[in-house]
Order: sequence, then structure tokens, then C-alpha cells
Amino acid sequence: MAQQGDSQPRPLSVRRNMLFNTIGSLAYQGCLWLTTVLVVTLSHGYGDSGILALAMAIGNMFNPIATYSMRTYQVSDVEGEYTQATYVTFRIVTIGIGAAIIVPYTLITCTNVATAVTVLIYLIFKADEAFADVLYGVDQRGERMDYIGKSQLARGVLILAAFASLLSLSGSLDAAVAGMSVAGIAMTFAYDLPHARRFGPLSLGITKGQVRRLLARCLPVMVSVLLWSSTVSLARQCFSWMYGEEALGQYAAVATPATLVQAAARFLYSPVLVPLADLWGKEDRTEFKRYCNRALVVLLASAAAMVPVLTPLGNVFYELIYGPTISSFVYLFPYVLVSVGLIALMGFLTDVLIICRDLRGVLAANAAAFACCAALMVPLERALGMNGINGVVAVAMALGAVCACLLLRRNMRSDGAPQGPEGASRPTR
Repeated sequence: MAQQGDSQPRPLSVRRNMLFNTIGSLAYQGCLWLTTVLVVTLSHGYGDSGILALAMAIGNMFNPIATYSMRTYQVSDVEGEYTQATYVTFRIVTIGIGAAIIVPYTLITCTNVATAVTVLIYLIFKADEAFADVLYGVDQRGERMDYIGKSQLARGVLILAAFASLLSLSGSLDAAVAGMSVAGIAMTFAYDLPHARRFGPLSLGITKGQVRRLLARCLPVMVSVLLWSSTVSLARQCFSWMYGEEALGQYAAVATPATLVQAAARFLYSPVLVPLADLWGKEDRTEFKRYCNRALVVLLASAAAMVPVLTPLGNVFYELIYGPTISSFVYLFPYVLVSVGLIALMGFLTDVLIICRDLRGVLAANAAAFACCAALMVPLERALGMNGINGVVAVAMALGAVCACLLLRRNMRSDGAPQGPEGASRPTR
């Protein structure tokens, strides 16, 4: 439990945190998905949709570096090894590192200048998202995820309104994405920062030693999550290189709504991470295993239920949104649902391994998934076309999940003794 001073907000129950976080975050993801619908309906084609899908894919590679994938590490810092102000300052450093890596990558890999410009503007939006994430970590550590849920709901509405109005008025995808960025930045400074400060001062400041320690300690986590997200992004980029941006836009029109399943799973289990971290810190392996297994069952059951429930609605839903031009691609929907369910499973297992401080294990599991993707993406996408994206992601994530489960089983059998910074069962001072 987070320690509470007299002036700090009182923590909410896990149930209420889960409710607020899930509703708000799903609303935010829903608004992001609606931008992918509007880019098709307002642009009258799939060209801009493909460019936006490519920007999102590269943005998903930027995010693990910019956040340094430290959200779980931050909220599971039960001993207070670093102050929340230190985490916030460190986030500014990692956003700069992310820009230094992904901006050149964008300029090298994008097929034309216009596409690169759109991607770079979108990276501003993702940079703000990364900074808001560390503030959400402060709220989550304080067990007030209602702040996060309300922020995400309002943020989503503002972003969607800015995107829709600017795209409609100007017809420019660049202007619409820039509007998203401005709306997000305004929300961060008007709402998220003041609420995070209720838990304590967030004045900027960090020593070089702290930067070096955090960079070294969480490097395996960052690389792991980068590999996890890049498994999906690389599969989509490969398809774009082989078949073009318009074909990727057609795939994205079907695939993006299904990512709500992945988002729902993520937000469903996020509130249990702090209790899991507390149990691990107390070295209560029996209760930790029981709590972890319960969360895993809920996650798997929820994801599995989505396939038979949502698949029959696919034809009606997509034709209602996009019109008859999408009917040739709706067959992809159930396969997308399976792949995003496996992505969510791998994300959960990654977070649990981070709580166990088995950072080498996290890296090994995600490296296995990425290597599988790199080996299979060209032959599968040549053989199966659009469905090759789903095939390579599903196989890669399944392999990574098996590796993660084996590693987690090993950790639960350990005696809980600290193992050093790369694989410590808990942070050391």
C-alpha cells in the first residue's frame, strides 16, 4: 500500500481502481480507434489510413524507449528506492533518448518525405503520451487510478475532437495529427500534472548517478518491451514494404478496433500490479501465486470470450462504419482477435516477471518472440497476404508466452532472496 500523509488523497479499493481505469482507458483507446475510422471516411480512401497506421506502428516502437518501459517498475517500487520526482525527471531524459533513436529511424525507413513528416508529427503526440504515463504511475502508486481514468476519458474526447475538426476543415492529415498533439499536451499540464502533485512535490532534479543506475537497471525491461511492441510493428512495416501503404491501411481498418480487446485486457489487470508487488516484496509466494493465477484466469477468459461474441458482429459493424468497400477484408477479424489476445497475454506475463525482478527472463522471452517474428514474417506474409500479419504475431507471441510461463514458474519456486540488480526479487537501496 502507498504510504499516505495527511494531505495526500486516500487510496481507493482495487475494484474501484479497476473500474475507473478500465472505463477511462477503454474510452481513450476507443477515441484513438475512431481517428482511424475518420481518416478513411473523411479522406475518402485508404491512402491516409495507411500513413496513419505506419505512424502508429513507428510510434509503438518509440513508446518503449520514451517511457523506458518503467511504469511497472515505478509502481512496484514499494520500498521507495527513488522518489516520484526522480521518475518524472528521468522520463524527460528517456523521451530525449527515444527521439534520438526513432527520428533517424523514421527518416531512413519511410518511403517518402511526406510520410516521414506525418510520422514525426505523430511522435510529438507520443512524447506527450509518454510523459503523461509517468504521471499516471504516480497516481497508480498512490492507488488513485480514478485520476487516470478521468484523464484518459477527457484526453480521448479532446484528441478526437481536434483530429476530426482539423481533418474536416483542412483535409490535411498533418494538421489533424498536430491538433491531437496540442490537445494531449494541454490535458497533461492542465489536469495530469496538478493531480500527480497531490501525492508530493514533483520538482525536477536527478543526479548523473541516478540516471546511470536507472538506465542500466531497466535496460533489459526497455529492450524487452521494445522487442514486444516491435514484433507487431515490424510485421506491419514488412507488409507495407511488400504491398504498399494503401494495403496496410485496408488491414489497419479491420485490425485497429480489435486492439480494444488488448487494451481492455491491459486495463483489466493493471490495478492488480501494486498488490502483486506488495506480495512479492513480502516474499509471500503462496499468496502471490494464487493472486497471479486468478488474474491470469480472468484475462484469458475475457480474451477468449471476445472471439465468439464479437466475430458474428464483424460484417455488420464494419460495413456500417466503412461501407461495402471493407467487406472483402472482414474475414481477418477473428484472426486479429486471436493475435491481440496473445499480445495481451504476453504483456501480462512480462509485467509479472518485472515485478519478480527477473529482468533477464523478461528479455529472453521477448527476444524469442521477436526472433520468431523476424524469421516468419516474410514467408508468412507472402503466403497469406494480410492474414500473414496475424499469423506471424500469433505464433511469435505464443512462443514468448510459453517461455515467460516457464520462467515465472521458476521464480515462484525461488526462496525470494535478492539476486542483484538484473534479476533482483526486489529493488535494493
